[in-house]
Amino acid sequence: MLIVGSGPAGASAAYQLHLRGVDGVTVIERMSDERYCRYHRTCGEAVSERLLSLSGAPRGFEIRRVNRIRISCGGTDMDIPVNGAVIDRVAMLDYLRSNSGAEFVRDSVVSVKDEGGSFLVRCTGEEYRCRYLIGADGAFSVVRRDVFGTSPEVRFATVNNLVTGRSDSEVLEFRVSTQYPGAYRWDFPSKDGLRSVGYVVGTDDVSPYVERGIRFIVCGRDRSVVKGNCLIIGDAAMLVNPICYGGIGAAMMSARKAAEAIASGDLGPYQRWVRKDVMFDHHFMDALETFRGWDGKDYEDAVRPFRNGYSVLRGVYAILRCPRWANLYMSIWMAFRKGW
Repeated sequence: MLIVGSGPAGASAAYQLHLRGVDGVTVIERMSDERYCRYHRTCGEAVSERLLSLSGAPRGFEIRRVNRIRISCGGTDMDIPVNGAVIDRVAMLDYLRSNSGAEFVRDSVVSVKDEGGSFLVRCTGEEYRCRYLIGADGAFSVVRRDVFGTSPEVRFATVNNLVTGRSDSEVLEFRVSTQYPGAYRWDFPSKDGLRSVGYVVGTDDVSPYVERGIRFIVCGRDRSVVKGNCLIIGDAAMLVNPICYGGIGAAMMSARKAAEAIASGDLGPYQRWVRKDVMFDHHFMDALETFRGWDGKDYEDAVRPFRNGYSVLRGVYAILRCPRWANLYMSIWMAFRKGW
């Protein structure tokens, strides 16, 4: 059994397989310890309580409870009640890796070949053969490229800054405007007097910052995640929600579902789950396409029903008033309920 990548998806998969008695797991990770911690530290780190529970993630790594999402657009603030947490991603990953019973190898995968019943994984240092292969190698997944032959419909770079500021807030803030076309700026509480502030590369800048990291968001409608004895999970499977960019919860949840399928000897349930679960519905991508085409008047028109704040009734009124934005309204609501 080989897992490529040890972020939230890969580390969770190794941990979940160990819980189910699957031994002989090797995990390939390309980043050095220092780079690995830095990369995973510069992240929004927000996960819903729903996905924390359903994914079987270890608890005790929540550093801040979250009870509201605030969307600011055109001078209007809409507060949506939610239940989630900001986690210590690095500490959680350390726990998952340390309690997985897996062997971790530092190497970079160059290519993967399906040999019919087994896989040949070529790295810069060694070659590996395995019966089962899990691709958890992120936005530029070699496993997805070589085994599935698929690629994202949307790929863009985001930058996350750790900055000094109030870290005891229970609100995840999103700023939407023409400055961030088809996207937004986020501002989340973190720990130790820090906040996570991020945006699509080229749309904004923050200075000074304590630490900065860049990561890629990949999205698509292709939901092929099983081929033979190979599975792809997390970002490699393009499971990030295209509206809220929620990826940690989906990564851990897909890891659990993949581990359950492997332990049972039947990979079909994992594929069916990805194709049917509302988290990965094609309407999110449809809504993103609509959102990316907005101009200033569209922003003003869409936010008008919420001038006096957010409520479910105002949401219904907004759909009736602006049916052309109905899918986007519903997708935003569902993304913050199910997608992170």
